[in-house]
Amino acid sequence: MLQTSGLRYRTGTTGIAHDSWPVAAAYALLATGGLAAAVWIAAHVTASPAVHTGGLFVHLASLVMGFGGVLMADSFVLRWASGRLSLTETLSAVSRLHVPIWLGLAGLVASGCVLEPNLASTMTRTKLALVLMLTLNGIQASALNRRLCARGDAPLTPPLLAWGAVTGLVSQVCWWGATAIGFLNAQH
Repeated sequence: MLQTSGLRYRTGTTGIAHDSWPVAAAYALLATGGLAAAVWIAAHVTASPAVHTGGLFVHLASLVMGFGGVLMADSFVLRWASGRLSLTETLSAVSRLHVPIWLGLAGLVASGCVLEPNLASTMTRTKLALVLMLTLNGIQASALNRRLCARGDAPLTPPLLAWGAVTGLVSQVCWWGATAIGFLNAQH
């Protein structure tokens, strides 16, 4: 581990920084571009009824996978907070959930392209903003998870606890908000 100007860098065998804010910023830029591409595709694709139905199934299955993973991760954190799990056990469990959460989010974005969203709607735009915030929050949450794992079972500092609490709160607000808007949009 190397620490420079408040940023921690974990170098691999090649000496390339894998845990830095510039790398997180690059991921954020890539994710933002991917979401923008998905919105562009959604605006220019007219799906057949069969593709729309398949997209809806994938959308719902991805919601179960992604949001379900988030809820499971939060349940492990609550067990840690109540003293029922060690920090190491909690972080190990949460780390295993990153792949299904990211796959779920990617599936939601991809399938949303064929669901013909009303991009002029304020609710749809709000949902897209929540998905972007959720994605960016997930990127920094991965960095937080790596930093916490590096600490082992050492007591967490107040700034790390606050960082974790804000990360969890943003995640919950974005997932529940996007889900509620999706449900309301489906009613129209």
